[in-house]
Amino acid sequence: MPLSRKERITFEGVVEQKGQCPRSCHLCHMSPRVVQGRQRSEPVLLQITKSAPIYELVSNNETYQALQEAMMSMLWCSCKGDVIDDWCRCDSSAFGADGLPTCAPLPQPMLKLSYTYEPSSSLVIMEWNHTEPPIGVRIVDYLISQEKVTERTDHSKVETETLLSFVDDILSGARSPCVMLGDIPNLLSSSISMIIRCLDPDTTYMFRLWAVDNTGRRSSPSEVTIKTPCPTVDDVKAQEIADKIYNLFNGYTSGKEQQTAYNTLMDLGAPTLHRVLYHYNQRYESFGEFTWRCEDELGPRKAGLILTQLDELSPWCKGLLQEQKIGLRRMSLKFLSCRYTDTKAFGLNWSHMGQDVHKACDEQTLTVMYNDYGEPKEL
Repeated sequence: MPLSRKERITFEGVVEQKGQCPRSCHLCHMSPRVVQGRQRSEPVLLQITKSAPIYELVSNNETYQALQEAMMSMLWCSCKGDVIDDWCRCDSSAFGADGLPTCAPLPQPMLKLSYTYEPSSSLVIMEWNHTEPPIGVRIVDYLISQEKVTERTDHSKVETETLLSFVDDILSGARSPCVMLGDIPNLLSSSISMIIRCLDPDTTYMFRLWAVDNTGRRSSPSEVTIKTPCPTVDDVKAQEIADKIYNLFNGYTSGKEQQTAYNTLMDLGAPTLHRVLYHYNQRYESFGEFTWRCEDELGPRKAGLILTQLDELSPWCKGLLQEQKIGLRRMSLKFLSCRYTDTKAFGLNWSHMGQDVHKACDEQTLTVMYNDYGEPKEL
C-alpha cells in the first residue's frame, strides 16, 4: 500500500552480536544473558553493504514517489510543505502572524568587519557572503541598519538609527552619500562589502544586517558593534602651528597678531589643539606655559573659548595625544561610485551582478588616514 508524506515509515534490519565489551562502555547493547550472576555487555555490529537514499530501497512506484517527496520536504521545507520546482509550497499551518510563509528556512547572513582594511576614525568596511539554498528561498535584498549608541552617566542609551536597502539605496546609487560599494558577487566570489563613511570618531556604532526573500520575509539579524578610533591628527602640522603661535606671542603682540593667533587656534579642533599645546610646552615652556600665555596675550574670555575645546575628547583619546610621537599613515581604498539605476529593469542575478553594476558604476579611489601612536615597534 503506498505511503503518504504524513505517514511514519519504519524499517527492520538484522544485526549480529559479536565479541564482548566492558560494562562501562555506553555504546554496547545490554544482553539479557547472565553469566556467573552478572549481566554481560555485548557489542552490536550492523554491517552496511550499500549507501543509498531510503526511497531507492522501495520498489513500489507510488510509495517511492511519496517517500521522495517526503525527503525533499524534510530537506528544504522543514516537513511543512511540498517542493515545487525550486520553491516550497507551504502547508496552511506554516504561515506566520504577518501572513508570510515560514516553511523554507531563511539563512542568516553573517556580518563582519573587513579583514583587509582596519576601521578609521570616520570609516568602516563591513562584509558578508551572499548564500542561498538552491530550493525554497530566493534572496532579493539586504537591509542594513546603523545605530549610533551614546552612553550616558545613568547608563541609558540614546540610539539614532539609519536603515538602508542594499538594492534600492546603495546598489542603485539613489540615496547613499555615506555608504559606498566595495566588493560585489561574481562567478568566483560571493562576497559583498560596503564602505560606511561619515562616522564620528571615538563613538560606538551598532550595525545590523537582514536578508530579505521574494515573499518579503526577513531573516534573523546579524550584528556587529564597533567603537571608532580617536580623531586623526596631523602631528607635523601641529608642530608648525605651535611654532607660529610662539612667534606671534613672542615680544610685543599687536592687535592684529592677537586676532591671527585667536583665529588660528579656534579653527584647529580639539585633537590638533591638544598636539599644539603639547609641542608648545615641549619647546617653549621656559617662556611661559601655553595656557598661561593664551590668557596673558588674548585675555581670559578668548583664552577660555579656545581652551574649552580641550574637554571635548574622551580621557582615552587625551592620553593617546600625549604620546611623544604620532605618525600619520595614508591608505588608498577602491570603491564603486554608482549613478542612479533602476535595478529592477535588468533583474537581479547575484552571480552575474558584477557585469550589470559596472555598467552604472565607476571605480574610484578614496584616501583614508590613520594615526600610529608612539615609536614604531620592530616585528
